[in-house]
Amino acid sequence: MQRVRALLFLLSCAVAAPSPAADVVKLVVPFAAGGPVDQVARIIAPGLTAALGKTVVVENRGGAGGVVGANYVAKSPADGGTLLVATSGYVMSAGTMTQLPYDPRKDLEPVALIGQVQTLMIARPDLGVRTLRELVDKSKSGARISYGSSGVGSTMHIGGEMVNVYTGSQMLHVPYRGAAPAIADLLAGQIDALNADVTILAPYVREGKVRGLVLFDTQRSKQLPDVPTSVEAGYPDLQMSNAYGILAPAGTPEATRRQLEQAILKVARSPEVSDKLGGMGLIGPMDTEQFKAKLASDFDRWIPFLKKTGIQVQP
Repeated sequence: MQRVRALLFLLSCAVAAPSPAADVVKLVVPFAAGGPVDQVARIIAPGLTAALGKTVVVENRGGAGGVVGANYVAKSPADGGTLLVATSGYVMSAGTMTQLPYDPRKDLEPVALIGQVQTLMIARPDLGVRTLRELVDKSKSGARISYGSSGVGSTMHIGGEMVNVYTGSQMLHVPYRGAAPAIADLLAGQIDALNADVTILAPYVREGKVRGLVLFDTQRSKQLPDVPTSVEAGYPDLQMSNAYGILAPAGTPEATRRQLEQAILKVARSPEVSDKLGGMGLIGPMDTEQFKAKLASDFDRWIPFLKKTGIQVQP
C-alpha cells in the first residue's frame, strides 16, 4: 500500500510540474519602490496572478545598482517561484563590474521581454544648439559641454559616453544620485545635456523647457514625432533603449518556463496592461527566443564597448 501511495504521489507531482512550484510567485525588483521598474512590475502582477492561478507579489531588493536583487534570484530555487524584473542595466553591469557574485550569462535565463523604452538626448534651450550635430561641433570647437547622469555606470552615463565615442565629442560627465536631480540641474542651467527614457523627458520637450536633440533609435517616437532618430541625424551607431524583461534562475524546468512566458505575453498584450505600459513608453513584448537573442546581442555589443570606455563600478 505504501508503494502505491508513493507512486500516486510521484504521478501527481509529474502532472503539476508545468506550474511554478511555489504557492506565491515573487517578482523581484532590484531597485527601491516607486521607480519605473517597480511600476512595471506592479502593472503586470495582478494579471499574472489571474493567468497563473497563483499569488504574484512584487518584492523590492535594491542595492549595488541592481546586483543585490539579481544575485538573490540567481541563488533562488529554479522552480518558477522567484523571478527577476531586469532592465538593460543587467547587461551593462556585466561590463562595468568586475566581481559580480553571479554569472549574468549563465546563472539567469530569459523568460520574456515586457517592453523597451526609447532613449532621448536633450539640451538646455539657451545652449544655442538645435541638433546633435551642432552639439558635437560645439564640443569639438573647445567649448566646455557637460552632460548629467544618474550615477557612474548608469545607462545615462553610458549613453553620454556612447555619444563621445561615436561622434568624437568631448562632453564632461557630471554624475548625480538619480535622474531627477540631474534633470533639475539641467533645467536650472547648471549642466548642458543628458539622455534618459523618452517618457521621462517628453513633457519637458513639449513644454519648451528643454531641446530634444536626437532619439537613440531607428524609429521616431510617437510621443515626440518631430525629434529625429540617430540614423536621420547621421549617427547610426547611436542606438540605445532601456529594456524591461523577466529572468528566471538557470535550470528552471522547460514546462514551467513556457507557462511563465505565455502568461507574461498574455498579460503584456492585454488591452488594459498594454495601455498602461504604452503610457510609460514601453514598446512591444518579446517571447523567450526573441528575448534570448536580444540579450546575446546586447552582451556582445556592450561589454566590449564598456571595457573600451574604462567605466568601472564597485558592486
